[in-house]
Amino acid sequence: MKPALAFLASIAMLIALALPAAAHVGSPNVFYEGDAGPYHLFVTVRVPQVIPGVAEVDVRANSDDVREITTAVARLTGAGSQYVPVPDVAKQSKTDPRFFSSSLWLMEYGSLRVILDVKGTRGPAELSVPVASFGQAVLPMPKALAALLLVLAVGLALGAISIVGAAARESRVAAGAQVSPQYRRRGLRAMAIMTIVVALVFWGAFAWWNADANAYATLAKFFKSPKCAATLAGNRLSIRPTDEIWLRHEKVDDLVPDHGHLMHLFLVRIPGLDRLWHLHPELTGNGTFEKDLPAVEAGHYQVFADIVDKYGFPWTLVGTIDMPNISGLPMSGDDSAGTATALTPTSDTTTSLLADGTEVIWKRDRAPLKANVPMILEFEVKDKNGAPAGDLEPYMGMAAHAEIIRDDLSVFAHIHPSGSVSMASLMMASADTASASSMADMKLPTEKIAPELSMPYGFPKPGEYRIFLQFKRADRIETASFDARVL
Repeated sequence: MKPALAFLASIAMLIALALPAAAHVGSPNVFYEGDAGPYHLFVTVRVPQVIPGVAEVDVRANSDDVREITTAVARLTGAGSQYVPVPDVAKQSKTDPRFFSSSLWLMEYGSLRVILDVKGTRGPAELSVPVASFGQAVLPMPKALAALLLVLAVGLALGAISIVGAAARESRVAAGAQVSPQYRRRGLRAMAIMTIVVALVFWGAFAWWNADANAYATLAKFFKSPKCAATLAGNRLSIRPTDEIWLRHEKVDDLVPDHGHLMHLFLVRIPGLDRLWHLHPELTGNGTFEKDLPAVEAGHYQVFADIVDKYGFPWTLVGTIDMPNISGLPMSGDDSAGTATALTPTSDTTTSLLADGTEVIWKRDRAPLKANVPMILEFEVKDKNGAPAGDLEPYMGMAAHAEIIRDDLSVFAHIHPSGSVSMASLMMASADTASASSMADMKLPTEKIAPELSMPYGFPKPGEYRIFLQFKRADRIETASFDARVL
């Protein structure tokens, strides 16, 4: 019985001590707003804590034209991506006919896509939303279930030993006859042998569980935000992935461009989150990204480096670096910077006034922000005279970009008007023939942008957040900042 107790105790300890693993810095759920043919949809995919697990898919249509939505999940790229299982019919809300919900099993890790088939008064349409599938935690076993399993295991072990002992002791004894000392010794020997067998069975089960737990721990480490080393030589910054587990499975040379760049590098001064640089290093021949820095103020900086691998899976490399005052060259291209006051626990703002008099307003209602609630973040840009700005331009192919950071750095999200998915992954999900070369040749729109900007998102947990909103106006990239307290 001691091996059985040790085995079950070890299981409980592994479950209790397992730490949650999260990629993309604490914001795993997918938020997407876009069109499925003539239908405009807001899609939320709440990924499960463990894989295999059930993802919750919520879809809100912006009109009454949608009659039915079915959902299915398939690989984003590679072998088997063309095979789509039988779809599930999403449940339409009885109180809100524009709202549909569905549940999907995510059976594997990696880049997947949720496929929505939409039927409505304007004909059928389809939409594919990329989803990064990965295990985030080991769920704890309920104490009642652990106690029940312990009782059952002990009972089974005692029962097996008793049955074997009785069979050896009494199987050849006539009914009603006394058991001789010889048969009693035979029964005891059989029980001793069976005890050893039971101990070996439990030892083998423990070894299997330990090996499986170690494999899961390795996989969980792989999907955590990989570490990177940031080093400075003069004003030239180098970013190099250093996570050995990640490097064994990922190749820096196999990345695909997202918004025209292989890496989106964010330098955030901590702890105040009062300075932001959004830069785009170039990949060198030795797997390192390098960039000549603009003028940067001294301080301790958190590094977030967004990349997308060839399978469409988004990664955020993380690290830190201490910076001296750097007198660099003026920024050019898509590089940008932002300045804000230090974030405080009492911060909660809805207006950001820029140096040239531009005013950016976060159009949120008075209700407190709630964690895990999908929403549309709406902003309006006004010129120095208070009129809607009429000179906004696309910034890297989007109306705007936003970086959402929790004060303890446990959450970092880089989102756009289409949501939290990367453009590279979205192109792969939308067309099976998408490739790295076609994404590199992507033609960005040049039309003017309306002064009203919106982005779908849901804050993953309570806390103090800073939002950096970046947009391009009159050939100049601007950065507004807002603070939010989430309950």
